[in-house]
Amino acid sequence: MENPDNKNMIGLALGSGAAFGLAHIGVLRVLEREKIPVGVVSGASIGALIAAMWCIGLSSNDIEAISAKLKRKLNIMRLLDFTFPISGILAGRRLKRFLRAILGDRTFEDLKIPVKIIVYDLASRETIVADKGRILDAVYKSIAVPGIFQPIMEDGRMYVDGGILDPVPVDILFRSGAKKVIAVNVLPGPKNIRERNVALKEIAKEEENMLRHGSLGEKMCAYISRFFRKVFTPNIFDVIMTSMQAMEYSIAEVNCCRADVNLHPVLSDASSIDFHLVKSFVKIGEEEALRHIDKIRALTT
Repeated sequence: MENPDNKNMIGLALGSGAAFGLAHIGVLRVLEREKIPVGVVSGASIGALIAAMWCIGLSSNDIEAISAKLKRKLNIMRLLDFTFPISGILAGRRLKRFLRAILGDRTFEDLKIPVKIIVYDLASRETIVADKGRILDAVYKSIAVPGIFQPIMEDGRMYVDGGILDPVPVDILFRSGAKKVIAVNVLPGPKNIRERNVALKEIAKEEENMLRHGSLGEKMCAYISRFFRKVFTPNIFDVIMTSMQAMEYSIAEVNCCRADVNLHPVLSDASSIDFHLVKSFVKIGEEEALRHIDKIRALTT
């Protein structure tokens, strides 16, 4: 594992955000293209997974190709193993098999770039930095959204999603020797939420127009779409993720103030479970990084 002794070492913090985190891939693509020498990476939740994938040597193109396997909603559903909801509605075994196929049994010693993965211990109510042992285990703990996935019980600890109290882990990078930090916050803010609400109203207007003036087929499609939205929105995933992300966004804003470059790539008309919108998320991440490319280049001098 490389640990460059560099007075200007650059750290990269990849934040939590479920499907919104796919925007990290676009940011990584720009860093690769510009040959920005990142010396240490931190990640929480989806950011932990993408950080781990990148730091074992996968390129942004590789990560996008792997993510594209979830382009079909059916493939996403295959990762969901529902269980009796005592401590979570998903057991997580299928997800762990999916992660093992990507990360294997690599340890933190095998990484090409050091990674600091953030997990949260509900039992002691403390944030923990995972940087030893199997990287698969650390990533799985960091993405275990409370209420959705069962917590990981280990040695008296109760590990869940690392984004709860440290959604964009900036401070750990400075503590790990980084002198300059790029922070990537993919969580929607108030402006993004307003834009999404406007988009939803436009969709509702289009459906109403179809119901009034469309062909029989168009009317059926609009009716079915409206029916399923009324039945399944909001669902338990929406409620949990939206509640968590509202809290995490406020913390993330504070964390990002400490970074030298603060990126906020958000696809406003998407939701946290829209993993099938891979290309759109990647594009918005790339565009945001390019908007700040002069600041990013300046970190290397």
